[in-house]
Amino acid sequence: MAMSSRTKRPRKRSPVLLVGIVLVLLGILYTAGWFAAANYATTKLEHAFDGDNPLASALDCPGMRMSGFPLHIGLNCTKVSVNDSRNGITGSSGAFRSSAEIFRPGRIKWEIDGPAILQTSTGLAGAFQWDSFRSTLSLGMNGVDSSASVIQKLQANLTDALSGRVLRIDATESRTRLQRDGEDLVGTARLTGMDFGQDDRNPDLPPMAAQLDVKLLGQARALDIEHPEPIELRGLSGDIRNLQIDMGQGRTITASGPISIDNAGLANGTLKLEIGKVDAWRDLVIAAYPETKDIARMAAKGLKAVFLGQNQGQVTLQITNGVVVLGFIPLGNIPPI
Repeated sequence: MAMSSRTKRPRKRSPVLLVGIVLVLLGILYTAGWFAAANYATTKLEHAFDGDNPLASALDCPGMRMSGFPLHIGLNCTKVSVNDSRNGITGSSGAFRSSAEIFRPGRIKWEIDGPAILQTSTGLAGAFQWDSFRSTLSLGMNGVDSSASVIQKLQANLTDALSGRVLRIDATESRTRLQRDGEDLVGTARLTGMDFGQDDRNPDLPPMAAQLDVKLLGQARALDIEHPEPIELRGLSGDIRNLQIDMGQGRTITASGPISIDNAGLANGTLKLEIGKVDAWRDLVIAAYPETKDIARMAAKGLKAVFLGQNQGQVTLQITNGVVVLGFIPLGNIPPI
């Protein structure tokens, strides 16, 4: 009788176990990649904080730590300090928080807490507070392609240490944007609900809205990350594409035109101005600053003469080596920058 032999079949591994092993390996790789990316981002930020940045400023970010795992990469600091040796500016602000999606690392959102304090070597100091300050950065191959910021309920106090005078500026909302345009840098700003005060005096002025659209020629490399070129005010040239000031009830001023600063720090430019409701502007200035009533009346009379008796019109604001002339009316000098 022949003996029957059994053939041993190899055991099959459970598909669930294989899937589990793959998921664990992927999790380990993802975690390692996240921490590698976080370390790379930290190194880049530390390099940006060492003084080699568009403002030539040394930034300090104490308590720096990365966060956001697993879907975001974020940087948090307990506060931010700045020391701008080029322009003699020092300052500090509250806590800083930023975050980028792991699958969209080129788009960074950040926010910063107030208050902020700035001091300059010229004796000008500023104290700033806000309800919220949020910004978004879009990164490209060479650096920042664009930056957009929104500040809610901004309060600013500017103090001149030499004279002791204090200027207060409040704004309900401030929106700013910087963007590359080839080799040039384009900046836009919009402020609404602006209110002013000086020393202990609050002039009787309605809330103001302002818009600015300016192009700085050849300044796009200020947004580079690896080798940024700081913006030098002397030798700077640009184009004010649109400036609008609106005090309500038809009291508007718009301006556009080229402007520059020469190597001696003197401003030059030719701006086309459109002024609406000259008489209303005159009355507004006199109500807010009664001591200027004679000057306000004279300026309004001169403008209406330029406008051929009309209450609105266009006029050229000419700036030559710091000397400012509106039509044929001399306004004074802009000191060297």
